[in-house]
Amino acid sequence: MSRLPAVRAVPLSEIPAAYPQMRFAVRFADGRESSHDAGARHPLAGTGTLVLAAAVGRCAESDPGLLGERLTLTAEHRRASRSGTLRRMDSELRLTVDDALALIVGTGDGACLQAVLEFLADRGVDLLGVARTLIGDWNLVDTEISGFEPETGVTTPADLCTALSGLSGRVLGWMGQVFEPAGLASALPGFGPRTVPHHTVAGWDPAGALGGDPIGGRSRPGFASVLVLPDTAVVAAYHPALQRDGTAVTPLEVSTAFGTLGLSVWRGWTGRGQPPSAPPSTPPSTPQST
Repeated sequence: MSRLPAVRAVPLSEIPAAYPQMRFAVRFADGRESSHDAGARHPLAGTGTLVLAAAVGRCAESDPGLLGERLTLTAEHRRASRSGTLRRMDSELRLTVDDALALIVGTGDGACLQAVLEFLADRGVDLLGVARTLIGDWNLVDTEISGFEPETGVTTPADLCTALSGLSGRVLGWMGQVFEPAGLASALPGFGPRTVPHHTVAGWDPAGALGGDPIGGRSRPGFASVLVLPDTAVVAAYHPALQRDGTAVTPLEVSTAFGTLGLSVWRGWTGRGQPPSAPPSTPPSTPQST
């Protein structure tokens, strides 16, 4: 019987040897950095959500009422969606732009994404143009984005760390409501609302991870995850969809690598004499959208 991969307590300096295919960048609040192949470009692989949320947040700065506007999620939006639970509804749904963004960031809901893109286009908002302006403002020289649905573009772990460091409180608020069972936050100490405070975005669907079933193969762009540990570190990682021998990587293997890295970053901070963040009795407060 083969041994299933599991999250390990690996020193941050040993992560490249333990998971040589995983590219990552870590920037601690005290100025320390750690990385492995962090300047190599890779597909967005789900991190386009981060850019989209930041672009909508930028739009809200010049249009304060935007996030409170209501949009309608229709049958057309559900049929065009490839992810999320709202695509399985059989009736229309009215919700605010703010709520829709929380669902996109928190669950990767494709129907909400379709509705938001249509709503903003009807208002004359060039969201892709706003996103490209943001990329320029952040000086993400290795990042390009050419579409949100389907998501198309490239970035690097180093650029993603820079973006994470420049996020507004509003975007971090959306990211503070995410339950990500397979990414960098998946092995942090605690559980649910008692997990150490962190911000992330919903990544790939971990369905089949327990069985170790390969998914995606050559058609999949790979797997990516981002993590903000407040006053501690920002982390970004990418794992290719294929092993070096050409076989498909399993979701459990990717989740193990990401979880180990996230835990190693947290240990790398607390191990230097910094006290760990006290687990709150209720979910950490997040900035409120206005």
